[in-house]
Amino acid sequence: MGLRSSLPLPHWTVVVSQVAFYFVLEDFVFYWGHRALHTKWLYKHVHSVHHEYATPFGLTSEYAHPAEILFLGFATVVGPALTGPHLVTLWLWVVLRVLETVEAHSGYHFPWSPSNFLPLYGGSDFHDYHHRVLYTKSGNYASTFVYMDWLFGTDKDYRKVKAMEEKEGNKDM
Repeated sequence: MGLRSSLPLPHWTVVVSQVAFYFVLEDFVFYWGHRALHTKWLYKHVHSVHHEYATPFGLTSEYAHPAEILFLGFATVVGPALTGPHLVTLWLWVVLRVLETVEAHSGYHFPWSPSNFLPLYGGSDFHDYHHRVLYTKSGNYASTFVYMDWLFGTDKDYRKVKAMEEKEGNKDM
């Protein structure tokens, strides 16, 4: 991978740009892998293990069939494999990626959630919907950002539900 561990440490702009690139690339690769896991055969034999929890909590983010871990784990390592980062950058990327997936599976919308600050960030609400609607047509396949689901319309049912909830919420005011 070209991984470096020697001094000097990379400039912070290099670290930030690489981690941002990793998030976008991981999201793209993860979307297609996750969407494939929702085909009938792969869902039944592999991905259904992860969906045993309809209301996920943080630890369920890592609860999956070993084949799924290898399959979707590729999305996490493809960015660093392409750029050959410094070891510190790789550690930061892995920590941020695990924190993101645990937060998305937490079942809570925390005040410090990136979804409060980043417009395309999915967060727990987005991913909770994915776990609530079971089987092969749940949509919301992205790991971090919602751009792929929006581009391919795999979040349209989620957007309808959110619009109805918002409309119902406005009636109560």
